[in-house]
Amino acid sequence: MKLNNTKQLGQLAKIVRQAQSLDQSTAGLLSGNGLTFMSQFENGKDTVEIGRVLRLLDQLGIELLIDIPPGVSEKYLDKIDKIEGK
Repeated sequence: MKLNNTKQLGQLAKIVRQAQSLDQSTAGLLSGNGLTFMSQFENGKDTVEIGRVLRLLDQLGIELLIDIPPGVSEKYLDKIDKIEGK
């Protein structure tokens, strides 16, 4: 699924959270986030912290994939392959 903004990602996370019968408070607690963060993220606040978003997505079982644009040379693809924690 292609997403273009924070609001779309927040809406997606909200739908998945609801499908898992989790309220915002519980999902926040399980991912190390609070209710305020959950509300802000699900409502599309552009300045939410990426690390907190990634923890929440992981907790919900949402896998985030990134497509590398065509034309990136092998030299840089090799560097990407060596990114720590990948």
